[in-house]
Amino acid sequence: MRHFPPCIFHILVLLIPLLEVPAAQIFVSPAGDDSDDGSLSAPLKSIQEGCDRAKPGDTIHVARGVYREHIEFNESGEPDRFITLQADDGAVIESGSGTRDLIQIYDQSYIRVIGFEIRDHKSPKEASGIRIEGSGSNIEIRNNTIHEIRGKNAMGITVYGTSSEIPLSKIIIDGNTIHHCDPAKSEALTLNGNIDGFEVTNNHIHDVNNIGIDFIGGEDSIVEDASKVARNGLCARNRVFRARSGYGGGYAAGIYVDGAHNIVIEENVVSGCDLGIEVGAENQGSEAVGIIVRNNTLYANDKAAIVVGGYSSKTGIVRDCTFEGNVCYRNTGHKDATAELWIQHAIGNTFKGNVFVGNAMKQLVYAEPDSDKNVLTGNTWHSPGPESPVYAWRGKEFRGLAAFQRGSGQDKGGVFQLPGFHDPDAGDFTRIEKPLPSDQ
Repeated sequence: MRHFPPCIFHILVLLIPLLEVPAAQIFVSPAGDDSDDGSLSAPLKSIQEGCDRAKPGDTIHVARGVYREHIEFNESGEPDRFITLQADDGAVIESGSGTRDLIQIYDQSYIRVIGFEIRDHKSPKEASGIRIEGSGSNIEIRNNTIHEIRGKNAMGITVYGTSSEIPLSKIIIDGNTIHHCDPAKSEALTLNGNIDGFEVTNNHIHDVNNIGIDFIGGEDSIVEDASKVARNGLCARNRVFRARSGYGGGYAAGIYVDGAHNIVIEENVVSGCDLGIEVGAENQGSEAVGIIVRNNTLYANDKAAIVVGGYSSKTGIVRDCTFEGNVCYRNTGHKDATAELWIQHAIGNTFKGNVFVGNAMKQLVYAEPDSDKNVLTGNTWHSPGPESPVYAWRGKEFRGLAAFQRGSGQDKGGVFQLPGFHDPDAGDFTRIEKPLPSDQ
């Protein structure tokens, strides 16, 4: 074996990073040819050919135009050397029909997808605009617009952690728009299964026929070890409008947690949905735990602003979650509305410093009998009209806040007054310094 003198060995170590293959810029255009070299002057024709040629650090630039393709990444990037698929303004991916997803990322890492319009796909069974599945890490989906994904379970962005051994992690979904899709009975944007660490931020979901954003755990159909749930994530500054379900009486939440753990949900706006934000646990034996729901604005949803708990004692349970600083304004306009705050099979959760403004003759809070050890403190309540507002707590009904406080022992620091908002009926909840006086 040849031995290098110490000084030469050190020089070789320093030169190793310089020997990395430089990142390539690969160009794709509808006017290109897949037999060309993929340079700016001789672009490829198909996006898939660009992805097949890409190596760690490379960027595939897709020119304006319509590409009728299904795209799959077959290689990962590396730390600090992402493979990036990036659209010029007006780059469109579409497909007429089929069960395949339009963009697929299976068992890969260090991938970015940026700036596409993904549209016009009809699936007879299940398909997504973008699907991430298996295991992997450092995947970013940014600034895409996804619409007209039609059929059954026709989702916008789907993230399924299907490996029990290795989670999907460091997933970023930011700045995307999903609208006019048919996700029922699934969700428009969903993270399900073994996912550890994610950010879902600044997305706009509207006009979909089921849940807007969903974080799920406890489904053994996704991952064999059902204890591996979506966890340790952030859901912030998203806007969800008109996510309504056409089945089961219509109980789609704009943002839903189903058996997931340790997620912060903050500064989102939800309006025109069946429900505002729901933290539940549908599967028997599952738990939603450690969820923090704070500083969200929920207005003009149909049946409730905040829903907490498994929907019966035979499902899972919600425990040790916190709901703080949320503005809930008139979310009970539907004839089948329940309450601004609806507590189901839930134990040991805290609701503090929220604002609940209801509609006339509608309940402000409804806590079902099998809820227990939940604490309300320092909330602001109001509803219009001459009738005292209704608070239903574990099988007992109270008229007016004072009676509720005495009879339930809850919300001793709560107040009944209409907060000062600039124009809440128009969705402007900018605070006015002096709230309007209480009428109770």
